[in-house]
Amino acid sequence: MSRLTESLSIGTSDSLSDRVLDSLPERGSPTWYVLALALALFVGFSIYTALMHARFETTGADLGAYTHMFSSTLDGEGWLQHGKYRASHPSGSYWGAHFSLTLLLFLPLFALVPSVYTLLVAKSFVLAASVVVLWLLARDRLDSDRLAGVVTVSYAFNPFLWSAWSFDFQEQVLIPPFLFAAYYCYQKDRRLLFLGFLALVLFTNEFVVFPTIGFIGGLFVAAAIAGRLRKRGPMILGAGVLVVVARVASSAAIDYYSVFGGLPTYVVAEPLQPFIQGMGRVSIVDLAMTVLANPMLLIDSATFAVADKLLFFVAFMLPVAFLALFDELSLAALAPYLGFAWVFTGEAKAVYFEFGAHYPLYLLPFVYIGAIHALRRLSGRFDALRWPSRSTLAGLVSAVLVLCLVSGAASGGGHLAVPPPADEDHQETLDTAIDSIPEDASLIAQNDIYPHVATRPNASFIVSPGTFSAYEKRWQNVTPEYLLLDTQLNPNAPWARAVQQTYADRLGDEYGLYRYQEGIQIFKRGYDGPVRGITQSDPGARHYDAASMATGTGERMDGTIVSDNGSAGDYLWFGPYDTLTPGSYTATFRVNASGSGSDPVVTVDVAGGDDHGRIASESVTSTDGWRNVTVDFTIDETTTDVEFRGIREGSGRIALDGVRVSYESKNATTNASAGSA
Repeated sequence: MSRLTESLSIGTSDSLSDRVLDSLPERGSPTWYVLALALALFVGFSIYTALMHARFETTGADLGAYTHMFSSTLDGEGWLQHGKYRASHPSGSYWGAHFSLTLLLFLPLFALVPSVYTLLVAKSFVLAASVVVLWLLARDRLDSDRLAGVVTVSYAFNPFLWSAWSFDFQEQVLIPPFLFAAYYCYQKDRRLLFLGFLALVLFTNEFVVFPTIGFIGGLFVAAAIAGRLRKRGPMILGAGVLVVVARVASSAAIDYYSVFGGLPTYVVAEPLQPFIQGMGRVSIVDLAMTVLANPMLLIDSATFAVADKLLFFVAFMLPVAFLALFDELSLAALAPYLGFAWVFTGEAKAVYFEFGAHYPLYLLPFVYIGAIHALRRLSGRFDALRWPSRSTLAGLVSAVLVLCLVSGAASGGGHLAVPPPADEDHQETLDTAIDSIPEDASLIAQNDIYPHVATRPNASFIVSPGTFSAYEKRWQNVTPEYLLLDTQLNPNAPWARAVQQTYADRLGDEYGLYRYQEGIQIFKRGYDGPVRGITQSDPGARHYDAASMATGTGERMDGTIVSDNGSAGDYLWFGPYDTLTPGSYTATFRVNASGSGSDPVVTVDVAGGDDHGRIASESVTSTDGWRNVTVDFTIDETTTDVEFRGIREGSGRIALDGVRVSYESKNATTNASAGSA
């Protein structure tokens, strides 16, 4: 046992400095290697997540929302205002959706340094610390440095931990270190410390109550099997009381800050959907009663998308070599979560059964406690496992790393991704656009811009058009002074379109396009003047390269879309489904078409609206190389889902390099209404 471990369990009357020195690991202790690993992870993920944020790869839900919570609370703007518009809690407080007391532990840090980077660094510190706490727990329970080291490596390199680590910020990062500490104190019969740490776990988020109920049941079973129920009974009973208190407190807080609860019906599993039609939200109790009344639904829901469910479950268990499945502690903790994720949720919330976002943080500490418990039993039977040789240790560590690698590959890596290349010019333009909006103005920004404006008192964002629409229908229209979006930022994400679709019928009428440049759009309520640029006087043209288009019968080749053959009427490319406000435009298609004679080879057109009706078009004959083909068009109302298409007319090779759209004037005479044939 290291001095650091001993300091947690043995009191001393020495001075504070002596106690600190005594708590340090001995020279040559493997704890120093674990501390070095934790430090490397802390520094690495702090830099990585900061870089991802700087390149606009973080989101409003969750990083922007938490930044706004702390900022609004400290500024006296409201209690934990998260910047979302949800019909269930119009007050805007986070406690209307989730109850967390331990979240407030981060508030003093944010008060010292009110920055989004404070939260990213704090998250990395807490999760890095959980590696050390797990090491102390495993070392104590397994009585083997080498075996404890294998468990620690498995946790430290777990791809699901890395995925959750790289995803924004959440209070659930506190669950692993607190739960590891609670279980350590439980095994040391430190009753008050056990209950204290368990209380911190339970008051981190109301959702953790359910796996904790299973975990406490597992503790009861394990104590009964070991014949220690009389000794451990008071702690288990106290834990049960804490669960009840936490559940009652969280329910009371959420009820106070919200007007109704339940799951949004769109997240419910597809086999259950016919039974909940017409309901905006549904409770778990209602879903359970529905399943009990129709027992076949249990099988249908559990087996829906069963291949994906099994794949991700296997991937989740690989880093611990499935040991957690042979222990009552982890099995009992997993059961409530898996029952919910596998039976009640569908494809719209696949993140539950795919263990995505921050959800691994709920389960990983239970899984590793179970793995340690199972390993303790095995090592008691096999001395070779308890005291592995150096070569055996190297083999075990290598095997664990391979399992983590396979797990990460099978799960797709989760949120862990290579940072995108820096686009300093575009970022400078976007930063200038943000700065051009008054600090205290009411603003709705798209999801991936919101973290960069979340400290503003009146900034908010749109999670999804459906959620936002539900709020407006139930309460009131949201009319901020400004809308900010960027169609070139993360083009594969739906964030810009979410704003465009939500305000589609108000753009160009209630909201005029105030500034535009490089896909960055600032709409201003009541504005009816000329469109200006952001870092330049004129707005410039919109550029859509071939990569931003969807392909029909065309194929991608060296940054272009190419079609060598096909039938008349084939759609070669289409997209990118932008939104245009009223005005006159010129779309310039950069195409290369080879054909015979003077017959048209391809028609390029502009279409838009819900029915994708044609607005304007131009037939193209053989171009004898690359040529710019222009299509002039004017729209008299804001048009969503605008696309620039290529439709085959005759035989020959056709290629698209991109489309450039220039805005000419606002008040031109219309040549077509949006969506007209």
